[in-house]
Amino acid sequence: MKKAKQQASKQLTPEQYIRQKARMLPVEDCFMTSDWEKVGESIVLVVRRHVKETYTIGVYLIDTFCLGLKDSYYYFSIDKIDYDNLLERFRRNESLEKISYNEAHNMIFGAIAFAEEAGITPSDSFELTQYLLEEDTEDVPLIEYDYGKNGEHFLCANNRLELNRYLPLLDKNLGKGNYHYIVNDEDAEYKDSMDWLENMEKMMERTASIPEEKYSYCHPEYPAVIRVKNDWLVSLFYDHRNACKLSEATVQKILALPHEELRTDLEQIILYETGCTCGQISESQWNTEYASVIIHCLLLLGALGDARSLPVVLETLCQNEDYYDYHFGDIVGEIYTYVLYRLGKEHLDELFAYLQIPGLYSYARYHIFPAVALIPFYQPERRGEVIDWFRKVLVFYAGRLEKQECCDGILVGLMTKDLLDLQAKELLPELKVLYDTDLVDTGCCGEYSEIEKEMLQGGDSDFRGSVLLDINEIYKKIG
Repeated sequence: MKKAKQQASKQLTPEQYIRQKARMLPVEDCFMTSDWEKVGESIVLVVRRHVKETYTIGVYLIDTFCLGLKDSYYYFSIDKIDYDNLLERFRRNESLEKISYNEAHNMIFGAIAFAEEAGITPSDSFELTQYLLEEDTEDVPLIEYDYGKNGEHFLCANNRLELNRYLPLLDKNLGKGNYHYIVNDEDAEYKDSMDWLENMEKMMERTASIPEEKYSYCHPEYPAVIRVKNDWLVSLFYDHRNACKLSEATVQKILALPHEELRTDLEQIILYETGCTCGQISESQWNTEYASVIIHCLLLLGALGDARSLPVVLETLCQNEDYYDYHFGDIVGEIYTYVLYRLGKEHLDELFAYLQIPGLYSYARYHIFPAVALIPFYQPERRGEVIDWFRKVLVFYAGRLEKQECCDGILVGLMTKDLLDLQAKELLPELKVLYDTDLVDTGCCGEYSEIEKEMLQGGDSDFRGSVLLDINEIYKKIG
């Protein structure tokens, strides 16, 4: 009995088995949706056979037009009858064709790479299901597929909330006018028509014509040298091998330091590094191997949760566009929503004061809004307070939007996304005042009539589910 218990304790869970042994199983079959080029979607099945004639199957849902790997899941060690029944169910709903493993591999990883050009990462489920595929190396012969539509990313959003989630990424990584999108429940009739394309071109021209606030911030003098008590932190953060990743053990070791001492060290490192990169970043800096110094310090300040660090965090949000490209790339949202929520949720007046500083970069300003919008999801009793805060912001922008003073149409359009997540119908009158100027970027959330309709209809938001509030989970995602 004791031996049987020992053997049972050593048995791997399906997840453990997939991570450790799945790649040693032979590939039995692969299938793919046959009409993927037309519809922009494909289901790819990769089947591996166990020694005892059972089958583990990876299922990959691919958006070839834009989003890459939308989802994936698996069936573990099912018998031959269940396997045949599973294939029959798929064939009833999809037009599947048998393909080689090389075709399946290239379809999946090619779609992921295409989506990553737009800053879109694969579904979190791929962290496990990737082990049902071979490693993506040169050992797998390359097959090139045509992704997108007419060579460009083409987002087919199911609704406005999904559209709002991806537009900032597309703007940031591809540039306005370098992609197309539709909202399926509104625009499907235009999907393949010249009328729709002409309409899209007009909207893009209008978006490009919206004036932006000019960056003019005069920064203070930052430290010229790093003076910290824990020198090993500097070595750790500036080591490019630790870029965007620290182990849980390392995070725990850092957070075990005296908090006051640690907080001071992190702030000093941030201010020093900001001083090194607050102006024009040199070509040699761009070409130096990346070390995510600011990211490490911000995340750790967020983990400490000491609001006294909020002014230093807000100082990083006063920098120019190159600063954010250099330090954060595509992961800036995950970092700032976490840190600003942790440090600013009880200090809305300080966040509002920051918004009143003229001449800042709009995409930096924007990060205040999702952090504030997150508050009612965790503290429902504060919804009224948050609504009043957003009302104060909207009233402040009235009259300033026309002058691009402390705001512009891009910022208001992006903020509207968070008001939709909040279903803040109480703010429709104040929002309409800004949209009536015809200066708001409607590419972010649509025309005012669409926003009003969506807010009044109500609905659930998955906003909170998309935000990580644990430092180790963030490191897992961005590392």
